[in-house]
Amino acid sequence: MRLPLYRAYPWYPGQMGVHGSDVPRGIRAAPTALTLFVDRTHNDASNDHDGTDPEHPNATIQGSITRLIAHQTAQAVNLRGSVIVVGGTGYAETVVVPITAPHNCTLVSSSTNEEWAPTWTSGAAAEDCLELRVPGWTVTGFRFRPHTAAAGILLSHDGATIFSDRTRILGNDFDGLWSGLYGINSSGSPDQVIVAGNRFHELNTAGQLAFAIYVSNTTWANPYLWIVQDNIFTENDNNIGQVPAADRSFNVSLFEGNKFIQGVINPTAIQLDLRGGSRGENTVVSNYFGGDYSQPGGYWAHAANPGSWVGNIAEDVAEPEVADNGFTVAVPSP
Repeated sequence: MRLPLYRAYPWYPGQMGVHGSDVPRGIRAAPTALTLFVDRTHNDASNDHDGTDPEHPNATIQGSITRLIAHQTAQAVNLRGSVIVVGGTGYAETVVVPITAPHNCTLVSSSTNEEWAPTWTSGAAAEDCLELRVPGWTVTGFRFRPHTAAAGILLSHDGATIFSDRTRILGNDFDGLWSGLYGINSSGSPDQVIVAGNRFHELNTAGQLAFAIYVSNTTWANPYLWIVQDNIFTENDNNIGQVPAADRSFNVSLFEGNKFIQGVINPTAIQLDLRGGSRGENTVVSNYFGGDYSQPGGYWAHAANPGSWVGNIAEDVAEPEVADNGFTVAVPSP
């Protein structure tokens, strides 16, 4: 993972008339990448700054992405691997990473103001907090609070010009506050995505239609080669699935080390639904499965190519697919 250089010796002493040259944390530029800074709470935050000096940060996340694209255009070099460091808290932005942005960049939190910071809500109820339209970005350390008709992160893929393949979503908190719609929405078919070490909780809507991780019903909607690992899911309407259930789903993906906790609000929630998809062949191993294992609303394998579902721990030992010691020995039966 590319992380920012928080502190280093200056390459040279402060130069008279050179703004920010005496910053003790050093220069933050690599030959083909930049580190930009955002902190809406800083007393000199402004999107008019170039964003490279932490003492003069940009004011918004979208402003910093726009500045990164401007740097790339001005330098006539691809700024792949750049890092945007977000401090402060209380961001209410609808942020889009457009197709003109460099690939393989990182959005990382540096705030120490609260347990999961910065908090990030979208600008309007029907808008997502963050939409990614380019490959390879990493998003880590944020507390997303999606609205009633939107997602914390939207991964867009149209099969033509918009691709969010190889996104890495690491160590974030998706807090629905009992009203959010989706934690992560895969709209289309982004491939090779990693979702690891996150918490998804309290994503709830009228009609119990919310999902922690959702696959939209579009033409390009069969995600491939995902890794969903070491996440916690609790008190959501539903956890991982798609609507309609038999239409779209993950293919040849790994679900490992996740904890699915049976909720009180919707005890019959869809926990992990892999029925759809064009291919199946998923690997589901070393997870903790709360609630019903082989009942509607629980866990579902692809009918034609179920893949492997062994080595999980399930509460539902009454099912023949679960051994008396709680280990799963077969795919869940519908």
